[in-house]
Amino acid sequence: MADVSGVSGSTSPYNTGSYTAETTDKNTLNITSYFKLLSAQLASQDMTNPMDNSELLAQMSQMAMVQSLTSMTKAVDSQIDFAQQSYSVGMIGKEVTVLVEGEAGSGQQTTTKTGIVESVHLTDDEPIIRLQNDTTDYKLSDIASIKNSSGSSAAGPSPVDTSPAGPSSEEP
Repeated sequence: MADVSGVSGSTSPYNTGSYTAETTDKNTLNITSYFKLLSAQLASQDMTNPMDNSELLAQMSQMAMVQSLTSMTKAVDSQIDFAQQSYSVGMIGKEVTVLVEGEAGSGQQTTTKTGIVESVHLTDDEPIIRLQNDTTDYKLSDIASIKNSSGSSAAGPSPVDTSPAGPSSEEP
């Protein structure tokens, strides 16, 4: 009998992989490919029963709507990224408490760590913060609380007005 253990790509037949399709020109419909498809459809239609103009206009408006939604989604994503970056940069000098997860399988629970934000690194995914005297990078989503650090408060009490209250008694 032949050995078939080499058919599976892993050592365990129960391991599953996840695969995601990348967006390419071959698997994405853009406006150019839509017009190519439309022209092929018009060229090969039955002349005795042509395509209805209202159906054609409906298809074109649907394609325009899809294209508009795609560009609007990109614009919203860009605005969200900008807001997240601006927010994270504004945390420099603030005292934050971050959640530190225990290592998987070690039985350790999530703990917290408090420190002052020293720097922010803007990455493709999510801004990364670094606390003073700590070499660990924390994601923005790891932050549990934020407050002004005690070292960034005002330099002292505000000056007091020592002039007498009320109108001046001197006349010109």
